[in-house]
Amino acid sequence: MTNQIIKAALALLFFVHSFSVSAQDDDVKKKASEANVIKEVADTGWKKGGFFNTNISNTTFSNWAQGGTNNVAFIASTSLFAIYHKGVATWESYLDAAYGIVRNGKSRMDDPRTPGNVSDREIKNPFIKNEDKLVFLTKYGRKINDRFNYSALASLNTQLFPGYEAEDIFREKPIISNLMAQGFGYVSIGIDYKPTSYFSIYASPLTLKYTAVLDQRLADAGAYGVSGAEYDTTSGTAVRTKKGSQLRLELGCYLNLNFKKDIAKNINLQSRLELFNNYKTMGNIDVNWQNTLNMKVNKFVTVSLIHQMLYDDDIDTNPVEEGIQRRLQMKSFFGVGFSAKFGDKL
Repeated sequence: MTNQIIKAALALLFFVHSFSVSAQDDDVKKKASEANVIKEVADTGWKKGGFFNTNISNTTFSNWAQGGTNNVAFIASTSLFAIYHKGVATWESYLDAAYGIVRNGKSRMDDPRTPGNVSDREIKNPFIKNEDKLVFLTKYGRKINDRFNYSALASLNTQLFPGYEAEDIFREKPIISNLMAQGFGYVSIGIDYKPTSYFSIYASPLTLKYTAVLDQRLADAGAYGVSGAEYDTTSGTAVRTKKGSQLRLELGCYLNLNFKKDIAKNINLQSRLELFNNYKTMGNIDVNWQNTLNMKVNKFVTVSLIHQMLYDDDIDTNPVEEGIQRRLQMKSFFGVGFSAKFGDKL
């Protein structure tokens, strides 16, 4: 499964890269024809900026014979960057955050907790979370030549708010995720190859992957691959003798492919593929592939398509079933909404 994902990812990135090169305007082609190598980037100091995007959708039905469910959804996201060039030094930092909610059905509903589902005991139909992420990456490099840098990288992936099981709309059961439960990321040193301003490949033979589960209850349950708690059951009652670990460390190799460019007029594609292989379990490759396609309708209206694929051999995707269920995790979003850019251009 992971090999197929990797092949598809590399093929897509190669296709997009080739397409974007062929679609450059005449001015860029003229400059590119002057030399086959990228000229040394002039010192620019700091570049800072980003964008903010909101999407709202609403679907309602009334006496609709074909059936359907009313729903309201809202999502807000932001992407920030800060880049510094000075001499042979480069420092890049990126922050992506998003939060979204959705409500299926009407604004009020029969209380499912009431026996017999008595209609006169209506309650407010709550919104539930359908998107929540916080991603930070920072990379410092020292130039080797026009295309290669020695680099050090650190990253963090987590969520901002508590998460619950999909059917637990009233949040009566314990949480299944929270801020830094789970949180994961990488700390590494390696070589950064940047043949163009919009595409880079970072490779590291020495990378430390960390997985943090700072909620002790989840850590005790061994969630997200950490070592669970140990119990003594000789007395007939389980007594915890050792707390679950809140941190899991893995040493391995890491590859990061990053693409960000306008592939056509008013169409921007951002794609980041992360691959990690633990040296102790060679062949079990962790995959994190995120793609965002923004299509600008006018100055303020944007159509967005977001898709993420995640595979981690240590994560149980269905704890209810016996044994560890290792499956490809996927998340997609499509919406139309307000967007605004600010700061410098990348």
